[in-house]
Amino acid sequence: MTFSIIPAVVEDIPRFSEISTAAFTTDSHTLIKEHADGLPMGTVEMSHDWWFPLFDQPEQYVIIKAVDNTSGKILGMCGWGKWNFDQSKPALTEGEEDPRAESYRPKPLPADHKPIDILKKIVSDDRKKWEMKLNARGGKNMYIFGISVDPLEQRKGVGSALLKFGTDICDAHQCYAWVHSSMTGYPAFRKAGFKEIGRLEVNLDDYADGVKWMKDGKEEDWGTYTFRYCKYDPKLRA
Repeated sequence: MTFSIIPAVVEDIPRFSEISTAAFTTDSHTLIKEHADGLPMGTVEMSHDWWFPLFDQPEQYVIIKAVDNTSGKILGMCGWGKWNFDQSKPALTEGEEDPRAESYRPKPLPADHKPIDILKKIVSDDRKKWEMKLNARGGKNMYIFGISVDPLEQRKGVGSALLKFGTDICDAHQCYAWVHSSMTGYPAFRKAGFKEIGRLEVNLDDYADGVKWMKDGKEEDWGTYTFRYCKYDPKLRA
């Protein structure tokens, strides 16, 4: 099989949602959230509708896809964000507060919150903290806001090619890239040259409200889930 990495178009979004839904059906963190939100155990529904407006901002978001050269089938996709490539966000002066601070500040839980809401808040607050740190004022970098490969097309170099597209840009511009990685995605990022710089570990059973994971027809504990923040440093020019 041969494939090409080419720009994606808005019309690809339904296929992107289909790929991510299939790719995350074994991801325990996604499954526990989807079940708590009312989906049957083992069911995942991933939507990329929030990507629609990103296609209108090519200077800030680069969305690519891997396409089979024979069938035209989309095998996987990746969304790359470009932070401050236009240098419109200068470094903060001493004592100046980042204008994003308020929007990134942790919000309180509602009074009627459920255990799963606590989990969502922990993950969201931690990601916001790292995003504000890594998308630093004054610098420039790339970041991944979404990547999935059709499970039927994995281990064929698709993910590696999608990642190399972005890391090549980093090498050319001498800037780093970062990603908030799921447990299943981490090996691919590590293979592509990303290194772990931080992590968040959560015991999913603390937020399961007594519900067990039905896996292969058997009840199991959800166990510990590890999110990793990974960074790619550009190859130095000769």
